[in-house]
Amino acid sequence: MNYTVKPLSPQLAGTFTEYLGGLDFGHAPHWAGCFCAFYYSDCSQEVWMNRTGEENRTIAVENINNGTMKGYLAFDGDKCIGWCGANDIHRFIRIDGDLSHITGDRKVGCVICFVIHPEYRGQGVARLLLKKAVEGFREQGFDAVISLPFKSTDDARKQYRGTFNMYRELGFTELDGNGNQTVMWLELKNI
Repeated sequence: MNYTVKPLSPQLAGTFTEYLGGLDFGHAPHWAGCFCAFYYSDCSQEVWMNRTGEENRTIAVENINNGTMKGYLAFDGDKCIGWCGANDIHRFIRIDGDLSHITGDRKVGCVICFVIHPEYRGQGVARLLLKKAVEGFREQGFDAVISLPFKSTDDARKQYRGTFNMYRELGFTELDGNGNQTVMWLELKNI
């Protein structure tokens, strides 16, 4: 595996939208037009479901250009093969309030979404993206990283948050859980 990872930037906005726009989301059609804008919005579920892919694409590009949306893209040569949404938890307004009892006033990064090209799944691309995200948070002075994977991966649609095992392998610990979803935490600084 000789893949490279680059942080999302305005220069890569077109690559990001072309990559996500070109994938087949037949297993989860409602994700086809998300462009990872869902966690950056606080609209109702009904309003979200009525938004078009083009609206979300436009919002994503605006968020990339103004620095609101962050994450990492994986490449095999010039071919984009993966995406990982990774940002300050406060930027993910859809879930920030639900996790404030855990994050408190600390500077906490969040890894929330992985989209790996079907031809590259099972080759460590998500693990590589997660490792780069954690390194990025550490370099930026974050205190910790939080994530919300599903424990069971029987349903491929549940793997978009990464697998429970890949977080454990990197040193994340389980803090909380609700059914099949768990809250994972990685301390980056000593308190």
